[in-house]
Amino acid sequence: MLQQHPLIGQSCVVGDRRPYVVALLVLDPEGASAWARQHDIQATTLAELAEHPLVLAEIEHAVTSANQHLSRVEQVKRYRIVTREWTAQTGELTPTLKRKRSVILERYAADIDDLYAAQG
Repeated sequence: MLQQHPLIGQSCVVGDRRPYVVALLVLDPEGASAWARQHDIQATTLAELAEHPLVLAEIEHAVTSANQHLSRVEQVKRYRIVTREWTAQTGELTPTLKRKRSVILERYAADIDDLYAAQG
């Protein structure tokens, strides 16, 4: 559901044996660039876009919209925008472009832990 929004190219949700669900979100390079042009945002990289207030607000809206279609225990409570695209070359995807959850969970363990640590 999260990836249905044009700004979000990839996502990975985490919640097994955790108090709630969190998500790692990767901006879609083409979709985010087009969205930025439509909104007169002058950013040249995904990292710059990931910090722009309009992009952050739109991602929040996308998460809220997706959550409306999920049961409470399935809803994403916290998320983090990842500033680097996941590819087969960087190891997060298989050659057929499926997510390698174990690699993502290992590489982003600190980010995931931060999402749970900030629950207060």
